[in-house]
Amino acid sequence: MLPPTVEEVVTDILEDHTSGANRIARKGLKGLSLLLDASTGTVDRDVMRAAVRRISDAQKTNAALYNVCHLFAQLADEGQEPKAILKQLASELETARDRVARNFLKIAPDRGTVVTLTFSDNVLACLRLAHERGNLERVYVLESRPMNEGRFLVVALTEAGIRATLAPDPMGASLVGSSDYILVGADSVLRDASVVNKVGTYGLALAAADRGKPVYVACETLKFDARFDAASWPGSPEMPAREVWENPPEKIDVANRYFEVTPGRLVTRVATERGSFEPQTVRTMMAKAKSQM
Repeated sequence: MLPPTVEEVVTDILEDHTSGANRIARKGLKGLSLLLDASTGTVDRDVMRAAVRRISDAQKTNAALYNVCHLFAQLADEGQEPKAILKQLASELETARDRVARNFLKIAPDRGTVVTLTFSDNVLACLRLAHERGNLERVYVLESRPMNEGRFLVVALTEAGIRATLAPDPMGASLVGSSDYILVGADSVLRDASVVNKVGTYGLALAAADRGKPVYVACETLKFDARFDAASWPGSPEMPAREVWENPPEKIDVANRYFEVTPGRLVTRVATERGSFEPQTVRTMMAKAKSQM
């Protein structure tokens, strides 16, 4: 049985439907840190593995959460000092955003209007830097129902002095026509370079392909997930119907899933803290990673 403080973190992650994947991963590290704090000496290996499993399973679509938890367990098994591992992983998550933004700026148009959706720390960092360099005219943010995370991004962009406009989700495809590129984050990048992100991403990418507009993805390499491709990805869990319609009439069925897969063929480049990569390069990187699993 895990310490109550760790179980509280698991519950927090389970119930957090608005934070970006990076923030969720940092919560996972917090849970592992609390596990170490609760131990009187060396953490029992079975207890540690149970904690890693419980924390990473709290949001199965979040590759960053899975990767930091399992990397922690792997390095601890190899004899590295657990608290030092957590400090290093936390540092990587915290500093990656600025490096992602700098690499994105190397591939972004010199100036333009952008369409995005939901809330992503990486997208926010990229747009802030583009604005500081004078490379940004306007950002359209889709509200991203049912949790409306897009509202949080619009507030953050406006506070940064960026001209940002909130739009309902169905407007996304038409906004692509009057914009220069699409920029989205990712919960996971799968081994075939397909991207797991908030529902609505696929539609934006299709509209961009139809109009010849580039689609950029901004995320840390800790979100690369060599376990799955689009066909084997387990899918987004069904979420409460009440989030879509609080009191639907009797016998009315409601579908509510947060995430979907966008094929890699619709992605122009993926900007990470290690550089920016075309989908084919991502597939090559993932094949090497999978062979080492």
